[in-house]
Amino acid sequence: MNLAEIQWVRVRSGTAWLGDERGALMHASNGPRHQIQIDSDFEISSEPITFAQWKELTGQAAAGQNSDLPLNRLTPLMIEAGLIGVEGNLRPPSEAEWALAFDQGAIERGSVEVEVLSDRPPRSGYWSAPCDGRPWLPPVRAGGISDHTAHVTQIWQKDGTVRGATPRGVSRQKMGFRLVRPAEYNGNLCMPLAPKKSDLLLREALIALVIGIIPSFTWAFFNASSDYISSSWLNIAFGGVFFSLMTALIWRPKTPSYQVENNQMRRF
Repeated sequence: MNLAEIQWVRVRSGTAWLGDERGALMHASNGPRHQIQIDSDFEISSEPITFAQWKELTGQAAAGQNSDLPLNRLTPLMIEAGLIGVEGNLRPPSEAEWALAFDQGAIERGSVEVEVLSDRPPRSGYWSAPCDGRPWLPPVRAGGISDHTAHVTQIWQKDGTVRGATPRGVSRQKMGFRLVRPAEYNGNLCMPLAPKKSDLLLREALIALVIGIIPSFTWAFFNASSDYISSSWLNIAFGGVFFSLMTALIWRPKTPSYQVENNQMRRF
């Protein structure tokens, strides 16, 4: 196999940032904001893989084509299966590798609008995610089946990219992929398994008191009788708590970020 037609760009070891620090529930699947650290150089293809390059790599022409156009006919599952046994341990980049390559200017926008990555995370945010460059892959259950069925994607927009997801069995127009020659990632640097429940409970209790319970009793004090307040105080309190929980969808304070310190993830 001749890989000369693929132009490889070296990405230096370094750090980058992933995730979202906005605390509202609508942003929970992209949080928390955290640093990744890749300790070894690796190489990434300068452009998304073309039909001709795929045929050269795998010996099979996708959709019968052998052109220099970006390959946009494969699902993430087909990409993964087609690369099995290919020399060089090639794969689409992990989200961490893609972010570091983008920060170093090794990635520029081309003719594809969606780029497939190797990561297949759960839907609960970045908790337990690897932070050393490895793809985030789900554990394999009995029978070789996993319930993490979507791949992370990078979607190009006018001012950069946003994180997206594509099911393993779905192909999209203008969806392509790059390849990496990965380094050997033997570390175990990961995000914590979950946020501290005590911190979440304290935060929600304070928010419920300030924007829910106190305003509810204030309204009742000025607009209801003292008998109503004394007999229905529990309903008033629950109403305030319910209102507070409803606001969680669109607003919550910024969440703490996590930074690499001494090969561990530290909250700040």
